[in-house]
Amino acid sequence: MLPCFKCGKTLINADEESQNQPREGTEFRTYGHYGSTCWDSVDGEELVLNVCDDCLREHAERVAQHKRFRPVVTTGRLLVGKHWVERPLVPYTGHPDDGELMIEPEEVGTEMPNTEWPDNAAELREYAVKLADDLTNSTADRRATPSRPQESR
Repeated sequence: MLPCFKCGKTLINADEESQNQPREGTEFRTYGHYGSTCWDSVDGEELVLNVCDDCLREHAERVAQHKRFRPVVTTGRLLVGKHWVERPLVPYTGHPDDGELMIEPEEVGTEMPNTEWPDNAAELREYAVKLADDLTNSTADRRATPSRPQESR
């Protein structure tokens, strides 16, 4: 486990099975950056560093947020894909942009501009349709079943 890059604080691993998953910290990875005289890997090797949550909060004015995609969700808030967006870098707010793209279960895996589906999109569509049917049926069953009267005391 790597310490905090800024203050050197020892960080604890949040997940025993992970090599570097800091509790109360964030791991940053990069292949480098064109123009860097320190690190610009072209062979797939990453530079990794951790920053503790305290240092991120303390220096929030030095941090920005950049939304790259909106989650694509369907019935039951099932995550089914990514909708890639072109948004500018904005000053750090500490609050994620929670915008999501809600679609019908039958739309999973169909041709949608700027949308990336997982390799198992057809299987995921079947699951989403079944989930929607199950939720619809259970709601209909609850409406059709009269509620049981409360016992008097």
